[in-house]
Amino acid sequence: MAIDVSTQIPIVDGSKITKEEFYRDYYRPQKPVVLRGLWKQYPAYTKWTMDYFKKSMGSIEVGLFGNRKEDIAKTLQVPNAVMRFDDYLNLIEREPTDLRLFLFPVFKHKPELLKDFGYPNIAGPYIKIPFMFFGPAKSVVRMHQDIDMSNVFLTQFHGQKRVVLFPPSQSDLLYRLPFNVHSIVDIDHPDYEEFPGLNYAKGMSALLEHGDTIFMPSGYWHHIEYVTGGFGLAIRTVANKLPRLTRGIWGLSVLRITDNIARKINEKKWFEYKKRVAHKRALRAIEKIREKQPPLKLEPAH
Repeated sequence: MAIDVSTQIPIVDGSKITKEEFYRDYYRPQKPVVLRGLWKQYPAYTKWTMDYFKKSMGSIEVGLFGNRKEDIAKTLQVPNAVMRFDDYLNLIEREPTDLRLFLFPVFKHKPELLKDFGYPNIAGPYIKIPFMFFGPAKSVVRMHQDIDMSNVFLTQFHGQKRVVLFPPSQSDLLYRLPFNVHSIVDIDHPDYEEFPGLNYAKGMSALLEHGDTIFMPSGYWHHIEYVTGGFGLAIRTVANKLPRLTRGIWGLSVLRITDNIARKINEKKWFEYKKRVAHKRALRAIEKIREKQPPLKLEPAH
């Protein structure tokens, strides 16, 4: 049985929503939403295609990352392969592969692309370090939170993506590893015996197509599947709540450094320790849920 992600993320007309409406309905209450057509105002909406990137940046060498399901102790720091950008784009259009282009600093290689878009005035302040993501059909982005706890606006420019979100309040039920922002569960193939907390997890989902922008609030877990080969761009705003902002700073500094040092000392033992902590936290979360559930009403015996 699959995890319940049947709730659909709301879709609104991003070309018409006002800043006041967005802040009131989504940004302040931290609720996900798909903003359809938000980027129609920018040249990138129609200009950025596979062919455009092949012709303008094809000779650049890029580092590629696989799904790495065989080793969830690893973080996405060392690429699995390196190839020319145009060869990679041809690959993801032509055949199945699990290689993705992750956090690609395309604007470092081609700064003039920054003129093709702006930062929508429905939110702010923005962290003006945009990144692009490219991937083939059926590849999966391992479920995680963003370590800086920013609010993310992910826009799809080519192909389709399935996005599944879980609120940060369900972190323990999703078996978040301490000292980083990854989960050790596979939500598409959940193992309820090993991870009983998944019985209580409930998410929401959306299918992104060309021009769709999904707003992922600070701390939200996201699992992303490339339905077809394609690419998107993410821009971010700083967390709008002090606890999240503090946690983001803490994650980028102390947690990341601690995790890297511990892995270098003894990666296997460190990972086993983190898994034990994740399981203990999930059991405590389950107990709290059960304590709040009303007792069953028994019919009187006749």
